[in-house]
Amino acid sequence: MDLGRNSAKCFCLSLFFIFSLIGGGCASARMSDHASDRFFRAGQYDQAAESLRHGLEEQGESGRDQLLYLLDLGLTLHTAGKFEESNQVFLKADKIAEIKDYTSLAAETATLLTSDNIKDYKGEDFENVMISTYLAMNYALMGDYENSLVEARRVNRKLHLMVTEGERKYKQNAFARYLSGVIYEAERNYNDAYVDYKKTYELEPSFRSLGRDLWRMAALIGIQEDMERWDREFNLSEEDHRSARDLFPKKGKGEVVVFYQNGISPRKVPNPQFHELPIFIPRSNPVSYAQVTAIREGSGVGQSVGTGRLHDVEATAIENLQEKYAGLVAKKIAGIVAKEIVSDQIAKKTDSPLLGFAAKMFFYASDQADVRSWNLLPKDLQVARLTVDPGTYVVRVEPVGGGGATEKTLQVKAGKKVFVNFRYIPH
Repeated sequence: MDLGRNSAKCFCLSLFFIFSLIGGGCASARMSDHASDRFFRAGQYDQAAESLRHGLEEQGESGRDQLLYLLDLGLTLHTAGKFEESNQVFLKADKIAEIKDYTSLAAETATLLTSDNIKDYKGEDFENVMISTYLAMNYALMGDYENSLVEARRVNRKLHLMVTEGERKYKQNAFARYLSGVIYEAERNYNDAYVDYKKTYELEPSFRSLGRDLWRMAALIGIQEDMERWDREFNLSEEDHRSARDLFPKKGKGEVVVFYQNGISPRKVPNPQFHELPIFIPRSNPVSYAQVTAIREGSGVGQSVGTGRLHDVEATAIENLQEKYAGLVAKKIAGIVAKEIVSDQIAKKTDSPLLGFAAKMFFYASDQADVRSWNLLPKDLQVARLTVDPGTYVVRVEPVGGGGATEKTLQVKAGKKVFVNFRYIPH
C-alpha cells in the first residue's frame, strides 16, 4: 500500500517538475518588447540598440530568446551604419543558429504536452541564411571584399545543405549571387563575375540592368556570341551599350552600388484554422521600389535609376514555413497522443478523474503556436547601380508611393565601387 502511495507521489513530483518547466511562461520576451520596435521604426537606432542590449542582458546565456535579440540587435547596428559592431553580433548569432537543436528529455516531453515556446529559439531556415546575407552586406559596405565574398558564398552553401540534407525545396539566393558578381567585377575577376551574373539571371531574369551587366562581362571576356545573345534576350539599345561600356576599366568612371531594404517582413501569428501552429502573414508595404539619384556636389546635376528587387524575404518566409508544415502537424498529432496518455496516468496514479481532467485541460490550454521570428527584417532586398565620374556625391533615395527621401554623402574614386545602404519602413 505504501509502495503504491510512494509511486503516485513520485509520479506527481515528476509532473510538478514538468509543470515548473512549463510554468516559466510561454510568452516571448523579445516578441513582447514593443519599445525596441518603436525606436527602430522611428529611425532612433541608438535607442533601439540600447533597448535590445538590455533585453539581451536579461536573457543571459541560457535565455530562450537570446538568438532573437541578437538578430534584431545585429540588424539595428547594421542599419545605423555600425557595421563592425553589427558583424560581431551576427557572428555570435550565426554560431547559436548552427548549434544542433538538442533538447533535454524533460523539455522535449514538455513541448509535446504544451508548446515549442518553452524551447530555445533556433531560428527559421531563411533567418539562418539571412545572417550570412547581412554579414556579406556589412563587409561590402566596409570595403572588405574578401570576407564579403566568403559570406555571399556561405549563403548559397547553407541553402545547398538545406536542400541536400534537410530535403527542403529551397532555391538559391539571387541577392547573394548578384552581390558576389559585383564584388568579383570590382576585383576585375570577370570570369567569376560572369558566372554569378548568369546564375542571377536564372534566379531573377527580370532584374533591372542585368542585361547590361551580362553584356559587359561577355564583352570584357571577349565572347561575341554571348554579347549577341544578351542583345537579343534583353533587346539592348545603343544607350544600354554605352551605359555598359562606361564601367570598362579604361573609362575612369566610378560606381555607386545601393542596397535598398524595403518595407517590413511578414508577421508570424497563430493559424486561424489550426491555432496551435504558426503562419506568416504579410504586413502593409505600400512601396514596391525606390528612385535613387546621385547628385554631384556643387553641380546640382544628377542621374537617377530605379531599384530592382533581388530577394523577396516575405515570400521566402511564407514558403519556408509551408514547406515545414507536414512535420509540424505530425508533431502536434504526437502531442495530442501524449496529452491523452499523461492525463489518463494522472487520473489513475492519483485515483482522481477530476485531477486527470484538469491536467488535460491545462495541457491543451497551454498548447500555443510559437510565433517568434526575426522581427525587424525588410520585406525584400533591392539594388541600384549608378556609374558616375569621380567626385563627391549626395545619394538620395525616395521610396515611390510612400515615405520621404533620405540622403547620404559619399566619395567615389575612379575605377572603384562604393557601397551604400538605405532602409525604408512604412509607418
